[in-house]
Amino acid sequence: MSEIVPSEPRSRSIPPAPIHPLAALATIVLDNLFSLPEFAGPEVWIFTVPLIGGACLLTTTMVQHFLAKDSWGESIAKGLVMGIIAGVPISVTGTAVGGVLLAWAGLHEWVKLPGPIGKSEQLPPAEDEIVDAEVKDVK
Repeated sequence: MSEIVPSEPRSRSIPPAPIHPLAALATIVLDNLFSLPEFAGPEVWIFTVPLIGGACLLTTTMVQHFLAKDSWGESIAKGLVMGIIAGVPISVTGTAVGGVLLAWAGLHEWVKLPGPIGKSEQLPPAEDEIVDAEVKDVK
């Protein structure tokens, strides 16, 4: 019969989001600029798609480089992806992606789940522990 070996405890923390929360918020805001031109028709999209996509590319690139401290290559790549997502002439796409990334970043920052306590993390027993704090009257 095989012996069951317990696996190592998994970490309970949420990994950081790939995009800075401000870049995700900018994607949502810029994507919602398509609300009115979306109803105007494809002839307006010729101007709005490059304008909003380029604005999101620049915003995300700058936020990622200067706030998230990514390299220029990583920042431009993330800006290009978010710019394409925001540039799609349907305002739902960027809002959905930006909302998911914003929620992910929020969960990473604000919900710190405690991990299991290992043997190296346990506190040593206190030597000066007070067992009975009651004052006794000695006469």
